[in-house]
Amino acid sequence: MTTSPENPGPPGSSPASEAATSAEPSGPPSASRPPAGFSSQIDEGAQAFARRAEALGREAEVAGRRWSTNPAVKETADVAGRVWGLVLLVVGLWFFADVTLKLDMPAVAWRDLWPVFLILFGGIIVLRGMQRRS
Repeated sequence: MTTSPENPGPPGSSPASEAATSAEPSGPPSASRPPAGFSSQIDEGAQAFARRAEALGREAEVAGRRWSTNPAVKETADVAGRVWGLVLLVVGLWFFADVTLKLDMPAVAWRDLWPVFLILFGGIIVLRGMQRRS
């Protein structure tokens, strides 16, 4: 049987099945040249990424300006800074007195102390939330 020039495949094959099989690579892709249209897809993706990054930057800038003018944010950051500063000061003074000055400080196991810090921080957060509502 002979095939027509429009359908050069074996008898009984259709152009749709040929398109499906020709889309599958017959071997490993060549490392020397990318597939057709690959570089244009990369360029389009890079441009889309750049546009989205610029939009995110503008959104972050607007949010930063909005938050910097909000007095509640400034006050919360100020309180959080003070609390962390106080915690670091107390821990540092404890170690200084124990190690450097060789004072007999009570031995406190950190495994027993960390829940106290969680309770204190939770209490501070609850109190700050109650102050904002009043």
